[in-house]
Amino acid sequence: MMRGVRELVVMMAVAACGSKGSPASDGSVVIDASGDAAVAFDPGPEPTGPLMPVPGELAIHQLFLPIGFSASIGESAIIVGPDGTLVLLDVGNGAHDDDVRAEVRRLNTQVLTPARGYAARGELQVEWIVTTHFHGDHIGGLDQLLTGSEALAVVHGVVHRGFVDVGDALNPAAFQSMCQLLRGSLATLDRPLCRSAQVAPCAEGQWTQAYPAIGCDGLLRGDLATGADDAAGAPTFISLGGGARMTLIGAAGYISDGQALHPAPSFAHDMNGQENARSVIGIVEHGFFRYHFAGDLTGHGDVESPDVESHLAAKATSWYGPRGIDVSHAHHHARRTSSNTAFVDRVTPADGRSRNIVAGINEAYIGSPAGEVLSAFGDLGRLGTGRIWVTATAANSDTHATLEDADGPVIVQTVQQGRGYWIQAAGAELRSRAYPSVRAD
Repeated sequence: MMRGVRELVVMMAVAACGSKGSPASDGSVVIDASGDAAVAFDPGPEPTGPLMPVPGELAIHQLFLPIGFSASIGESAIIVGPDGTLVLLDVGNGAHDDDVRAEVRRLNTQVLTPARGYAARGELQVEWIVTTHFHGDHIGGLDQLLTGSEALAVVHGVVHRGFVDVGDALNPAAFQSMCQLLRGSLATLDRPLCRSAQVAPCAEGQWTQAYPAIGCDGLLRGDLATGADDAAGAPTFISLGGGARMTLIGAAGYISDGQALHPAPSFAHDMNGQENARSVIGIVEHGFFRYHFAGDLTGHGDVESPDVESHLAAKATSWYGPRGIDVSHAHHHARRTSSNTAFVDRVTPADGRSRNIVAGINEAYIGSPAGEVLSAFGDLGRLGTGRIWVTATAANSDTHATLEDADGPVIVQTVQQGRGYWIQAAGAELRSRAYPSVRAD
C-alpha cells in the first residue's frame, strides 16, 4: 500500500476510534496488536535515576552479581510483571544468594508497594523461579534461597527442564540439592518440563545411565499456574499480569512451534556445552514488546557445543516472526559458543530497525563478551541505533562500537504497555535509551 493511502486509512481509523489514536511526528500512527489505532510512542522524559517498576508496565532487571572474594561466576535476572508478579530467571552461584535475596526484598518492600499502586506483598515473595539449566552459576544459590530462616516465599513453582539428561556436564552438588528439595519438602513447587523413561535418582552416585529426555510435554500445558487446561495442548506460559506473559518454547533440545514439539538431533551429556545446549528457552511479551532468553544455549556446532540455535531458528519461526525480537538475551554470557548466524538472523534481521542485546557477565567470565558475538549482533545494521548492554566485561574480552558496559545492572522497562521501552545501564554512571517496539508500526 502506498504511504499516502496508508496514512489516510489509518487516520480514518483514528477518527472512528475517537481518542484511541493520534499521529506521530512523521504523520504515522502506531497500531496496537488488536488492530485498534493507538497513541504514538512517547517514552516520556529521560530517567534521572535507576528505572523503577511502575504499575501497568513490564520490567526486566539483569542483575550484576559481583565476584566478591570467591571469584564466582553467576547470572540472574528478575522479571517484574505489570501487576507486580515477580519471577526469578536463574539465581546465580552459591556465593550470590545474598545479592539475589537483597534485591527481592528491596523490590517488595520499597518498590512494589501499595503506596506505588501495587497490592501488598511479602518481603521475600516470589511468584515463580525459572532455571535454564543445571550449571552452578545458574542454580548454585537455589538451596540457600529456598531454605532457612530467610527462605524466599515462592507462590507457584520452580520451573526446570526436568531431572533428565544427567552426566558429568551438570553440577552434581547443585543438581542433587535442587532435586531433593523439589521431590521432598517443596514437592508442591516442582514444575518439570521434560520427562525420561525412568526416574533419575538425585544423587550422582546412584546414576546408572543418563536418563535422557523422551519428551517435553511440559511445554504444552497452557497456563502453568493451573492444571485445568493441561489437556488442551496449548503452549506453556506464566502470566505476568496486565496481559504480559512468559511463554516457554524450548527445553532439552525440544522446540515448540506453538502446536507441536520438535526434538533436536541427539547429542551427548558429559561436556559443559552439552548441558548448556539443553537450556530452557522462553519469550517474555507485553503488548508489542518481546524479550528472548535461553540461558547458555549453544550454536557452535561441534561435539562440545551442539548447534541447537539453528534448530531453534528453524522451528520457532512463529514466535519471532519477520521482525525478530526487541531485546535478546545473549546466550552463554556472550561467549564464542553462542549466537550463530541462523539464530542472529532470526532474532535480529538486518532491516534497519532498532533492537538491543543484553548479556549477564561478571569479571570471572574470562573472555566475555567475545568479539565474534559482538560482531554477529552489532554489524550489518541489525541493531539500528540499539546497543549491546553487558553487566560487566571480563579479562580478555573484546569491544565493539555498539558495546555498553554497565558495570552494574542492566534494566529494561516497557513504556505505554509495550509500545516501546527504556533500556538502562544502571551502574555508577547511568546511561538510558528509549526505543519503540519493532512491531509498533
